[in-house]
Amino acid sequence: TSSTTDVKELIPEFFMPGGDFLVNGSQLALGVRQSGLPVNDVVLPPWAATPEQLLAVHRAALEAPYVSANLHHWIELIFGHKQRGPAAVDADNVFYHLTYEGAVDITKVTSLQELKALETQINEFGQTPKQLFTHPHPPRMVQPPAPDPATVFSHISGSSSSSKPAGEAAAGGASKARLRGG
Repeated sequence: TSSTTDVKELIPEFFMPGGDFLVNGSQLALGVRQSGLPVNDVVLPPWAATPEQLLAVHRAALEAPYVSANLHHWIELIFGHKQRGPAAVDADNVFYHLTYEGAVDITKVTSLQELKALETQINEFGQTPKQLFTHPHPPRMVQPPAPDPATVFSHISGSSSSSKPAGEAAAGGASKARLRGG
């Protein structure tokens, strides 16, 4: 999506070996798309031949020097001093007031209609994580070399590696990690 209000982020599983969560191995009936086609396995980007390759490229991008050098900016936006207040305003990182922790004490809501509205707000738009840091987060001190997607999971017992050579996996469009709000 090109919407600037879409701030979904990938779950940790997108950076770990495996890939079963991307495949409907049990052939569950997951519904039908508007096009009439059944919902089944996750559709992979053209540069990823397998779920394992997708995850390996994600992990390699996450551990790339660019991300290592800039990860503290993301931490500041999500959990740190740029989550609330003037620093959040300056970083264009302000969300609807009901998304912030402590904005409403639902135990004190007496109206069933208001409680349902608050629950719908949370379910539809999510919640901002708890603010953990109130000062700038330090950058990573060590900048490791860029990992090869073909071998990024090789240190983990039982993991499978990419089915394409490393050059093909990386050349297909593994983009730099986009920092939220950036």
